[in-house]
Amino acid sequence: MSGTFIAFIILTAIIGGYIIDYQKNKLKWKSNNQQNDSEIEDLKITIEKMTKRIENLEAIVADDSFTGSDSSPSSFSIEMDDLESMKENNRKTVAKKAKTKGD
Repeated sequence: MSGTFIAFIILTAIIGGYIIDYQKNKLKWKSNNQQNDSEIEDLKITIEKMTKRIENLEAIVADDSFTGSDSSPSSFSIEMDDLESMKENNRKTVAKKAKTKGD
């Protein structure tokens, strides 16, 4: 009877050790995933900002009134308030310029 009891205690200690290790590893993985998720979110925000800036720069380049000698880049604002309408205008302007230059 006492041999069975000792074997049960040893088995319980071994299984308990594995469960504790598993929980520690689980916490480490969760921490790493949260850190990776925050880095991914930061990268998404940066990509979104850069995309908006590129669209605005395309609009500046495609704008007929913006020639290097007539106006200075500082007089043209790159940051825009109404991004959706500006985005659509940029696409139309760039498409028009691409059509005329391709002909």
